[in-house]
Amino acid sequence: MIQVDKYSNIAETYDYALFENPERENFFMKIFKQNNVNTVLDCACGTGKDLILFNSLGFDAIGSDISDSMLSMAQKRINENGLRIPLYKADYQFLQNIFSKSFDAIVCLSNAINEIDVDVLKALNSMQTVLNDKGIIIFDQGQTDSSMQNPPKYSVEVNNRDFSRLYAMDYRRNIMTVNVFDLIHTDRKNDFNHSEFKVKIRLYNEWVKILNKANLQGDFYGYWDFDPYNKISSQRLIIVAKKRFKSI
Repeated sequence: MIQVDKYSNIAETYDYALFENPERENFFMKIFKQNNVNTVLDCACGTGKDLILFNSLGFDAIGSDISDSMLSMAQKRINENGLRIPLYKADYQFLQNIFSKSFDAIVCLSNAINEIDVDVLKALNSMQTVLNDKGIIIFDQGQTDSSMQNPPKYSVEVNNRDFSRLYAMDYRRNIMTVNVFDLIHTDRKNDFNHSEFKVKIRLYNEWVKILNKANLQGDFYGYWDFDPYNKISSQRLIIVAKKRFKSI
């Protein structure tokens, strides 16, 4: 069966909606230091922006992704920065088939863990097979108990002279379909791109159950400033999970 690269339409413009976030950078620096992290696997590395960040913070970073187009952009970014960061094509549900070493931290960011074709327990169990015993798994999403009380139908992420990006969302029970419309305001032939992604909506209570099934314990944050997750007010859901060991 031929696997379709669903990111091929958006890979080149993916980073146009990403902006510097000092609080986010500080979060990773602190959480990695607190957990004695040296080696980091970004298992849904996309265009490699976070790989460059982790490298700049002094950590030994490795990237993997299932998308050839994203990996191509990541390699271009790494080359432009004069760095040597290994990249691998891998499905993070089967990391044990690719990596023989283990890592101090595994990150799976920007809602990647919730993609519709992902078996979340299989993914978390796979991550644990290449995670050091005292290591951490970090993942995050924009859907929260608060935001899903009145879920947004659209969002204008970028709108400037050169580029516009509009997200249009549709909800069917626990599935969110995100339509991404990119408009490039230049003389290029392909000045309009549309991509569609489906993600499962998982909120706090479901994540608690999932972590228990995966034998993980987690700390929940509501933003990159380490503010504890609050069902009433938090606008982001960030989980830092560790292996749960039975007491003797």
